[in-house]
Amino acid sequence: MFGWGPATGFPSATVPEKEREPPTKPTQLDFPVYQLPAVVPHPADSTLPGLHGLLASIKRPQDISLDRFSPLNLQVDEDVDIHCMFPKDQTQSLPPAPWETSPEVPAGEDQPRPLMNNGLPYPPKDRFDQLINELSLDNDDVFREVARLPVREGRERVRVTQTRKFWVALERMGEYWDTSLDNYFTRPVTPPSEGEPDSDPMQVDDQPGTCTNSTDSTSNTEAPHSTVDMYTGRRIGAGNEMPEDVRDEVIRAFVEMAAWLFGCQVTVPTLPPRLTVKNLLFPVRQSFHVARSPRDRQVARNGILEGPVLIAQCRPEICFRTESDAQGTGLGEVCDLFREVGGMLLAAQERAREGGVELRPGEGKWWTTKPRFGGAPNDGILDDLLKGPGIHGIPIPQSMLAGAGSDTSSPQAPEAESAPKRHKFEHPYVTSLGRRPSAMRKLTSAEKWKILQPGPGLWDKRMRYMQIGKSKDSPFDDIYMVSAINHHVSILHLRVHRRYIEVLSNGESNFPEESDNPDQPWHVLKLQRSKWYNLFDTKERIEAFKGIWSLFHYQQRPN
Repeated sequence: MFGWGPATGFPSATVPEKEREPPTKPTQLDFPVYQLPAVVPHPADSTLPGLHGLLASIKRPQDISLDRFSPLNLQVDEDVDIHCMFPKDQTQSLPPAPWETSPEVPAGEDQPRPLMNNGLPYPPKDRFDQLINELSLDNDDVFREVARLPVREGRERVRVTQTRKFWVALERMGEYWDTSLDNYFTRPVTPPSEGEPDSDPMQVDDQPGTCTNSTDSTSNTEAPHSTVDMYTGRRIGAGNEMPEDVRDEVIRAFVEMAAWLFGCQVTVPTLPPRLTVKNLLFPVRQSFHVARSPRDRQVARNGILEGPVLIAQCRPEICFRTESDAQGTGLGEVCDLFREVGGMLLAAQERAREGGVELRPGEGKWWTTKPRFGGAPNDGILDDLLKGPGIHGIPIPQSMLAGAGSDTSSPQAPEAESAPKRHKFEHPYVTSLGRRPSAMRKLTSAEKWKILQPGPGLWDKRMRYMQIGKSKDSPFDDIYMVSAINHHVSILHLRVHRRYIEVLSNGESNFPEESDNPDQPWHVLKLQRSKWYNLFDTKERIEAFKGIWSLFHYQQRPN
């Protein structure tokens, strides 16, 4: 409610060396396996327009199967190197990454930095080196630093500045997933010290009770346990007990370290993520997306962003199949894959809106422009609002009310004389609403429903939809996602044709079928994914960060 979270930096109550009751056994790691049917090679055999009916017929989880998503015509390549996810014809002029070899610069001279597509120079190499150095630190040393615990004997205190938010979130994740310090053991029960009462004083009454339980008396006669199970380590629970927001905070901080240096921001969607399949809005998952900040400072102050550049999806699932399911056939595996694909297709639809104008649902249709059924003007839309003065805080003269017929000798005569002038407006109450927009917020749901207008828009008002990083000469758009499960991340790349997006969204398209890649026709979705990187492993953590840096490095290249 008040926004308390891992980013506050409050010290953790978990001391690894302190003995305590053992937590739940660690959660076994499980990852989805994919076994998809072969893609349809010929465009004439594509059943993509029929996806709408298959998705609309899903009523319960048991209805989900590979057959429901077969019209997507998806092809998956696993364990792909991140540098192989970029089109080769677009990487030839790409500036070298900070970890790649670069010509030596004489001392005292600044190395010229190439410009990105927003006119800003690429981040300097020393900023990248600082992030890598902090990500290379020992986990336990940094966890003690961010949790404000004393340093281990023989170790020096470490300093983290640019990556502190990530380490704070990772330390919180380690309380459920880090098994490196787990130590389950059994020790004798510690006898009470001298002078210590044998029972809790809070449980002792002034007068002894007269009623005893037979089972209690029996247990008192038994010998107490001589040993007790104890635990030392970092965990306070199992991975399946971790709150979902912890994973979101870790991945967001991990991506944000690179995004800021490239002039981008990490934000959560302001509207519910929904994939448009003809007239069906299919809910998908997007934990957050990364968009570029405009160069105009005044526009940037208004919260306007450009993009999206890439998206991220964090999922709490830890089990993807039952014991009777073979790998690749589990319901959890099917759902997990198409959660990722659905989120990436939505990003492709959003990027394809560049240069377009939003058409709100029902805009231009007769049911949003003509009066309601019944024949009378407005069919009583304002009848309930004009029954008496002072409705919704706005005083309404008697001359404006229906059936106002008082003679001129009455006290309302001056208002009656001005009635013709006021009645030149067709709807005086609606006109008053135009002068006082705050009054519209006081309408009931039924009253708002009676107003003729198109439905709410599906476009984010604070997003300038742009295909940042797309080759102008290619009909394909490259969508990138950071996917996270357990304490691992994977980088995904989806290559989708413009005609594919239009057929998915509208059921038809006039875009040419030509493809610049003979291995991928327009009706085939090609998904590449990297391996799963363990964020608790130093080597894999750095490798994953270099991959995310490469995504921004490629997407922000000058066209």
